[in-house]
Amino acid sequence: MAVNGTTKADGTTLPDLSHHLSSETRSRTENPMKAIWRLAQETPGLINMANGDPHHTLYPISEITFKVPSVSQADPVRAWRTGESKTQTFISSKDEQCALRLRSALQYGSGSGLPEVREALQQLTHVLHKPLADHAITMSLGNADAVTKCFRLLGDPGDAFLAEEFSFPGMTNAPIAHRIRWVPVRLDKEGMIPEDMDRVLRQWDEGKQGRRPHVLYTIPCGQNPTGSTLTLDRRRKIYEIACQWDLIIVEDDPYYFLQYDKPPLDAAEIEREGFAKAFTRNLAASFLSLDTEGRVMRIDSFSKIIAPGMRLGWITSNSVFASHLENLIDSSTQHPHGLGQAFVTEMLVGKGGWHTDGFARWVKSLCDEYQRRRDFLASLFKAELGSSGYATVEIPEAGMFLWIRINLEEHPRYCKQSTGKSNTLALMKELFERVRQAGVMMMPGYIFAIVDEDNPDAVNDIHERCNYFRTTFAGMEETMEEGMAIFGEAVRAFFEG
Repeated sequence: MAVNGTTKADGTTLPDLSHHLSSETRSRTENPMKAIWRLAQETPGLINMANGDPHHTLYPISEITFKVPSVSQADPVRAWRTGESKTQTFISSKDEQCALRLRSALQYGSGSGLPEVREALQQLTHVLHKPLADHAITMSLGNADAVTKCFRLLGDPGDAFLAEEFSFPGMTNAPIAHRIRWVPVRLDKEGMIPEDMDRVLRQWDEGKQGRRPHVLYTIPCGQNPTGSTLTLDRRRKIYEIACQWDLIIVEDDPYYFLQYDKPPLDAAEIEREGFAKAFTRNLAASFLSLDTEGRVMRIDSFSKIIAPGMRLGWITSNSVFASHLENLIDSSTQHPHGLGQAFVTEMLVGKGGWHTDGFARWVKSLCDEYQRRRDFLASLFKAELGSSGYATVEIPEAGMFLWIRINLEEHPRYCKQSTGKSNTLALMKELFERVRQAGVMMMPGYIFAIVDEDNPDAVNDIHERCNYFRTTFAGMEETMEEGMAIFGEAVRAFFEG
């Protein structure tokens, strides 16, 4: 295994990372029935009388046709949205030849997913990231399922994990029940600050604080909620710090494909190398693409680019971690749903599919659509509050959200004590209620704050900087227009009333 001290062809030895596995993971045994199932799958001609799933001849589904937009058009998302699109079909059949037959997709399967879909995603991952270290694909039920399983794989009660100081609570709440605590790392408009990450690790006192953090959870592109995107220089520094301090990086990247303000693609390059490679060259380098030691666990999902209800994603990790993930899945949620696996396989490698280049054309067009919506919402904000001095916003390079700063220092009731403590949190809660009662729901910044309860000064510090709202530009123009008008009026009344 490449993370257990294996020597590579160039003579370098990869680190043994197995000490990062939680005690729960180390004590979990392989599901013996799944082990026999895999053995049966690997033995040609074997008469299998061990399985407990209905025979495929009894499945009441013989064929599924997915009618999808054609990606042969210049802007397939716009054409699809306006009803002008040509269409094509992906066909999954139980008995006829296709990329993944329903007789396989609808069976019980391995926790890591069916070989056909994992191979298709492996090919996609190679195009997108060109991984340098040993890696394997494990299917998941979307990002949330993947992230929480990674936390269980790595975390013991009492452990401390690092995360951006504002992060998505749907994920950061998950390991708290396992008595894992969060330690915030400062952010700015370019994402996590590497020097602050290094400071936290250097100043850590294991005698007083317990085990030094050994896991970093990060959303590097279009960070949720702030919308910040890590620069390449910062990614390299963070990876270097992770190697220096022996951290595992959980790279949660659902907005990777939604990166904006990129230069036009070069027609000659598309002709020479294909659309996917040309498109990928414009995207930010992932931590996975920088990983030489197998310490990155990258999480991708189809939720933001196909449909959230698919609940299908994938984890790219070193093969040792992947094998333990499979054991966890085999004894918990079981394999991902078969229809989603069938769709993805037909989409990426099927006879009538989009294939990698077509998939890239779709997400590029989707990215253009979200960029247009981002700019539309930003223009509404500028018209409502841009010259007021009451609020400001950074235009994000990726993601689905604007992170609106409320300039509370301009509020007549804002006060700050000599100790540095202010009434920021109270004012923000009051403004949230005003906005809600006016008829608009936006997420207040304080719900995203990573609070280190063991450090009272840090608690006060994060509360002083929670004067933000997160609002989405994923919706329709009419919704954004009406909502921003109400929000602007509520903010003005809050400052002037």
